[in-house]
Amino acid sequence: MVLLRRYYSYIILLFLCLSAIFVGTLFNRTHSAEFSNTTHSAEFSKETVQNAVTASRRTAIVTAVAKASPAVVNISAVRSVEQRTSFDDWFWGEIPTTRRRSLREVGSGVVVNKNGHILTNHHVIEGANKITVTAPNGREFTAQVVGYDYLSDLALLETATATNLPEIQWGDSESLLIGEWVVAIGNPFGLSIGNAQPTVTAGIVSATQRALTVENRYHENLIQTDASINPGNSGGALVNIHGELIGINTVLRSTSGGSQGVGFAIPVNKARKVVQQITEYGSVIPPYLAMEVQTITEELAEKLSTPMNSGILVSEIEKRSPIANAGIKRGDVIESISGHRIKNEEDFYALTRLLPLNQPIRCEFNRRGKKQQTQFKLKTRQWNYKPPGWGITFAQLDKAMARKYQM
Repeated sequence: MVLLRRYYSYIILLFLCLSAIFVGTLFNRTHSAEFSNTTHSAEFSKETVQNAVTASRRTAIVTAVAKASPAVVNISAVRSVEQRTSFDDWFWGEIPTTRRRSLREVGSGVVVNKNGHILTNHHVIEGANKITVTAPNGREFTAQVVGYDYLSDLALLETATATNLPEIQWGDSESLLIGEWVVAIGNPFGLSIGNAQPTVTAGIVSATQRALTVENRYHENLIQTDASINPGNSGGALVNIHGELIGINTVLRSTSGGSQGVGFAIPVNKARKVVQQITEYGSVIPPYLAMEVQTITEELAEKLSTPMNSGILVSEIEKRSPIANAGIKRGDVIESISGHRIKNEEDFYALTRLLPLNQPIRCEFNRRGKKQQTQFKLKTRQWNYKPPGWGITFAQLDKAMARKYQM
């Protein structure tokens, strides 16, 4: 009986030991699995956070800069100027002489087509003897002037050796929204010399259709922005959040010579018309209007029963001219051309000088209080003049001559 009890005790003890071993093993496996899952979860969470942070850094502005900046170049223009020696030389028995020295202007430019044409401001390269273009990857090229338009302050350059330059994508300056983000890309203060990477500043569209007169140039429909535009940014790109070109940085309004939150850019729709004309003709060929207009003053507005800033008055018009043949008469008030409202005389001439030749132009005008519409085609003036034996010959300026003499 005692032996039987001892036998059962051994069996129970063995069962308890085996149970303990089984439970311990099971606990270890479960704990290890939980620990492993926790570790993997922690690693997964860390990776997810890092990816989220990286994605948050790649903002729309970063994407726009990456898309547009390869097409923005640095421009160095060297010109020779005459400098007279001091009149103090008279006291030392020397006659004052004229010496020549070199001045360098730095600016920016934008590659605008697959031919490698570079758009910049005319004042950047005006009078230059040598123009050097530096791409963002550090490649340098010598550039020549294809043509320019002084009044628009725009010039088109080309390089004989540059190939495969990335071109910028054109945008639409007519669709800009006040307050939308814009990015200015360029070479302020020549900072990109030695490091060709352009400088980037961001801001918003502060206003559109600003009008300014700078150095005898009347700029209409300028884009105003608070993106920092400093000396050297001239000719650079103003792009939208999609990396599309919407303006050429050109004017800085400042009392200190630096950026004070008021910068201006030439709208790309205007710049594109200048590029098209320079590419085709070598310069901007203004149409012959064969008419004279004047801004409607308060006195004229009362006399004509029309509001001020709502058009321009046709004061003179040449008979049998394209505009006269379209039905426009003296005394009519032209209110819009090609959908653009006309406010004053400056608006009218700035708009019409870039209109395409030999293409239908829509015009809305007011005659004695009645609104009317018509169409006409603009042409260049035809010269039928024969010199009376002066030993000189007059000829129509063609593209080759315009390029040769940089006209």
